[in-house]
Parts: sequence; structure tokens; C-alpha cells
Amino acid sequence: MKKKLKIIILLSLLLISLGNGATLAQKETTSEVFIPEINYTEFKLDNGLEIYVLEDHQLPLVNFSVWYKVGSIDERDGISGISHLLEHTMFLGTETLNKGQIHNLVKSVGGSNNAGTFYDYTKYYEELPSSKLELAMAIESDRMRNLAINPQEFRREKKVVKQERRKRVENSVFWSSLEEVQSKAWANTPLEHQIIGWMEDLNQIDLQNMKDYYRQYYAPNNAALVVSGDVKPQQVKRLAQKYYGDYQAQKIERIQFAKPQQKKEQEVTVRKVTRVPFIQMIYPIPAANDEDIIAIKALMDILVNNSSSRVKEHLKQKQRLILEAGSNVQGLRKEGFALLYLIPTSEQLVDRVRNSFDHQLQRIKRKGITKEELEIVKKNSLKTMIFNQRDTGTKANILAQGVVRFDNPELYKEQLSTLKNLTEADIVAAAKKYFKQQDRTIGYILPKQIVRQ
Repeated sequence: MKKKLKIIILLSLLLISLGNGATLAQKETTSEVFIPEINYTEFKLDNGLEIYVLEDHQLPLVNFSVWYKVGSIDERDGISGISHLLEHTMFLGTETLNKGQIHNLVKSVGGSNNAGTFYDYTKYYEELPSSKLELAMAIESDRMRNLAINPQEFRREKKVVKQERRKRVENSVFWSSLEEVQSKAWANTPLEHQIIGWMEDLNQIDLQNMKDYYRQYYAPNNAALVVSGDVKPQQVKRLAQKYYGDYQAQKIERIQFAKPQQKKEQEVTVRKVTRVPFIQMIYPIPAANDEDIIAIKALMDILVNNSSSRVKEHLKQKQRLILEAGSNVQGLRKEGFALLYLIPTSEQLVDRVRNSFDHQLQRIKRKGITKEELEIVKKNSLKTMIFNQRDTGTKANILAQGVVRFDNPELYKEQLSTLKNLTEADIVAAAKKYFKQQDRTIGYILPKQIVRQ
């Protein structure tokens, strides 16, 4: 316990020093900041299953996760949302475990479990005492190839997912509007829909669709086990061979797609029941392992994300034109997108806000950024990277991101190197290359006039 407390104190002191801009500038540059490596042991079974072990013997706990290299960008026309629906279905039972038994088994030993579906991967995990590692291994290996889908339970789960869509998308002004903007930007590709899929597709997905999708993508050669905590690599390897070794590899088919070419900016205008308008913008960006991703994220911080960003300083704090602004960079296995949003204070200011945003972006393209802006964004990014290595579980997630997308557990190191060497010129070049008005899809979400009777 004392050892762990010392680590926490040292980490806190390091974060404080990084949070002090003067200290960082005077004593060390961001290129000199040390971030510890993620130590791991790697195995691969004959059937293609990848296994990564991160040892941490401070506490008798283990985090066991299975990462499948499949998500919503792997869905063909007519079955959008099937990846997320399958995630739900995976908790309905197997040929040996009844519905609810998986959760109850994990809970009975003091553990917890959950899952998540993303654009390009699906993750399942258990956190439990390290002495119960074999239980997690047995459960997840059973689910990989022996899922039992009861027709009645499947129909019931579809209703649950459809209700989730109504709540999270259809009843949300922001997300229902983004769905329209995204479908315009990525028309006729798997990125035209959100992860939860279209309602009409959820209605028509049947049990056979689900079985076919499950059989193809939930295979050992399309998955990675990432095990972190109080375990030994040889122990994990032995159990993996025992529970997964007999499974056969499957042929994995990927949908090939690219961002539709556009010669001019695309616009979407919708009216919703909202008190304030929104502006949503989508720009296409490269895959998550492209070196330019680091510059793109830095650009977003300088332009809209940081409290001292160009847009927030001029449009929010000085001119009072907006209530908020922000961005989200979706770097994926294939090309992705950068989403930016602005919330004007009134509908009458929408055009002015858009023009002011464009002016700030053009200023960066023409005149560049300051050394202070560069140092702040690099410092904050390094702070985040340090925080993301606060424990073995978060380290495992960092490693898994590179593995599941690019079969590259060292991606985080490459990105760290890119960040440390990032220059003002890199950020300006990214702004010019990826943030062109002709490539942009912009959505105007305006308040709907309600007629009261």
C-alpha cells in the first residue's frame, strides 16, 4: 500500500509540474518529459489469437478483456447497428450458460463486467480477483464460439436496443441532428450512420443475420486478449491455449470504402425543438495511425477545445457570440472524421458565428500559431498521456487500441514521439490539408417555431 501511495504522490507532483506553464518552460521542454513505457508480454496461438499480458502485482486483481476487430464500419447495407445489437445478445447466454448467469458468476466472486461497441472494434471485459482469472477465460471463450440465441430473447433485446436509440438519438437534438449531417458527409458508406444503426435496419435484422455476423467476426484470428494485473504471462498463455486453442480461424471480409469526393461544401439545415441553435461541422481525416492525427488533435485544441482557444477567446469571451464550442477527433482503423460544434447565442447570429469561425481557421493557415500555443497544447497532451497510464488497466487500453486497429502495440510510443517533435509548421500544414471548406459538411440546427393552440 505504501508503495502504491508513493507512486500516486509522484504522479500527482509530475502532473502539477506539467500544469505550471512557467515551470515547464524554465526547467524542461515537452520533448524532455519522460513518460514510462508500457511493459508487456506477447503471445500468439496457432489459430491467430493474439494475447498481451501486462503484469502488476501490487493488488490481487486482474482485468481480462477481449477485443474483437469488428464494429459499425464493418456492417453492410441493411444491417446497420448489428455490431451493437450483437454486443447486447452476447449477454443472453451460451450453450452452457443461461441468460444472466454470466453476470451472476462474475458478481459472485466480487467482480464486475461490461462491454462496448465502437466504430471499428467491440470490447468485453471482466474485473475480478486474480485468483479467478480462469473463470473470466472460460466465460469469454465460451461466448466466442458457443453463443446460444433464443428467438424470443433476441426479439426482446431488439426492443431494448431500439428504445436505447430513441432515447439517445431520436430524443436528442444534438445526436439526431448529427446523424443527418454525418449521413450527408459519408453517404453510401458504413460511416453514414451512427454506431447504434438506423431504426429501419434494426427492425429488419433477423436471427440468421445475427448468427452469420457472429460466426464470421467472432473468431480467434479477429480478436485479441489483453490481460492486466496480478498474473504471470505463462499462466495466461496456458489458460488461453486450454480455452481457445481448439477454435478454428475464420475468413474475415472487410468492407472497403472511402470518403465520397465533393467539389464544394455540403449543407444540411434542420429545425428542432431547441432553445438555441447549433452549428455542426464534419471534416474528413486520415486513419488513427497517421502521423497527422497528432497535429490535427493539437489544431483542435488550439482552435476550439482549450479554454484559451482562438474560438473561445474571441467568439465566447470577447464578443459573446457563442455559448460553447468543441470538437471530437474520430481517428479510426480507416479514415475518420473531425466533428466541430458551435452553439450561437441566437439564430440571428448563426451566419456571423460561422464566418468568425472560418476567420479564425484562416488566420492559423495564413499566420500560423504562437510558440506559447504550441507549448501549451503539447504540455496538456503529455499530461493526458501520463494520466492515461495511472494504472495497469488504463495502460492495457492504450496498448489494445493500437493492437485492435493496426496490430501495433507500439502505436502509443510512435504517437508520443510525434507529439514530442510536433512543430508549428506541422499544425499549420494539417489545417491546410484537412480543413478545407470544399471538403466540409456543415449542419445548421435551428429552433423550431412552435405554434401554440
